[in-house]
Amino acid sequence: MNNDYIQYPDNAKVWIYQSDRHFNEDEKKHIQIRIDDFIDTWESHGNMVKGTFTILYDAFVVLFVDEQGDTMCGRAQDASVKLMKELEQELELSLLDRMNQSYKEDEKAVLVKLNDFETLYNDNKINDETIVFNNTITTKKEFDTTWELPLKNSWHKQLVNVVSQ
Repeated sequence: MNNDYIQYPDNAKVWIYQSDRHFNEDEKKHIQIRIDDFIDTWESHGNMVKGTFTILYDAFVVLFVDEQGDTMCGRAQDASVKLMKELEQELELSLLDRMNQSYKEDEKAVLVKLNDFETLYNDNKINDETIVFNNTITTKKEFDTTWELPLKNSWHKQLVNVVSQ
């Protein structure tokens, strides 16, 4: 796990890509090499992007960008999405499907589909205190404070409100 992002400012941009399955050690090494190579040549508006990433819970690729006063251009953002699409093909997994969601159990991420939350809740496999991962956050401050939070405090709660009483 790369911890360089810890030094990034609170307003650094964050993109979270969740896999539909856990990475094995070879896949993590592959991701590390590919993203390191990408970041070494990543440009926006003709300037090098100050970026880093980390792999968490063997299921999340999290990109961080310190925009240093200049917002990233669309082309630079598109390049990062293109890289994720390439990784999907190379590793035969899904990183861009927002239906992939997860919750935390015993310090591990349990990977599920978005529409599984209601069933899991009704079957008492998860509850209001279950930690879920909010992959919609966009800044480092949000990452530090609200990426992992109880279901009752997350947007995920709307998925289980129908029958929760």
